[in-house]
Amino acid sequence: MTSSKKVKVRTPAGKEAELIPEKTWTLAPRGRKGVKMGLFKDPESGRYFRRKIPDDYPV
Repeated sequence: MTSSKKVKVRTPAGKEAELIPEKTWTLAPRGRKGVKMGLFKDPESGRYFRRKIPDDYPV
């Protein structure tokens, strides 16, 4: 379940936007901390893109 907390990200068009990720997950090699990723939908083009999200964001 994703949170409804907005994240400030840069869209593929190069603009800054505050969006809610549709899906979140952790990318981590075995035994390491890793990073949190989010799947976002560009409001202008409708295309999906992935970006890193803050570590304090709930997964």
